[in-house]
Amino acid sequence: MINERIKINDTAYMDTYLLHNSKEYNVGKKRPLVIVCPGGGYAFTSDREAEPIALKFNSIGMHAVVLWYTVYDQVKNVPKNALVEAAACVKYVREHSEEWLVDHDQIIICGFSAGGHLALSLAVKWNQSWLCEALHTTSEQLKVNLCILGYPATMVEKVFDEDDFGFASSLIKEPNTANERFFGVKRPTEKELDEYNLLNFVSEDTPPMFVWHTYEDVLVDVNNSLMLGMKLREHHVPFELHIFEKGEHGLALCDRTTARKASHHNDHVIHWFDLCEEWMQAYIDKDGGWKWM
Repeated sequence: MINERIKINDTAYMDTYLLHNSKEYNVGKKRPLVIVCPGGGYAFTSDREAEPIALKFNSIGMHAVVLWYTVYDQVKNVPKNALVEAAACVKYVREHSEEWLVDHDQIIICGFSAGGHLALSLAVKWNQSWLCEALHTTSEQLKVNLCILGYPATMVEKVFDEDDFGFASSLIKEPNTANERFFGVKRPTEKELDEYNLLNFVSEDTPPMFVWHTYEDVLVDVNNSLMLGMKLREHHVPFELHIFEKGEHGLALCDRTTARKASHHNDHVIHWFDLCEEWMQAYIDKDGGWKWM
């Protein structure tokens, strides 16, 4: 495996998990690559939703990259800044697809919680002109071909209180207000709120998606995924949506690999990954490219 840390900018980087090009099997075969976006409320990035997820995708024959986007309130308007970093990650992967033996038409983004918001952001905004201009490239270079979301935040329903630091207050020495973190200002306008609501940006150009959530999630309401499913259906975007009844927020792989406490073990929700792999087969195991394209 090629495990390398690649700098994106002064505060963001990516770790590669590239499978070895063995002379015994799949010689010279180009593989799909999954970009993993950990969650953490845009305040930090969770280890539980990073390397273990990348290694899980490795175990089914896929390359992976973990994106460590800028958090800890080093910038304001963290989601927009992270979107540029995620797009830069996709651009870098495509530019190195020959060297890394990556199928440049099989670049997948996967995110959890706030990382799910980031993954979805790129999935619905990859072709916006301002993003291409920021990275001096074309929209085709920033395109993701599939999107995988675990308990994603897809919308915002209220303006945060000015002094609402959430759990970030224990992680950040001088935290911004939650509004500054999410919108860049203390009093966001309706337009700025709309930018965070990704349901507004779903279109026919949005890639196929696999989404899972739990009914019992009290941190990111299951309605985020239900509403996303409705929007995808409205725009004729193929998707698969799994709502599990039991289980708290942040389950990750649901097993000993990512569990921090007993409630992170869930013998039913654990099946999300197998379901996801089965869903991907129609896209990544098809000779000649993607069924979507």
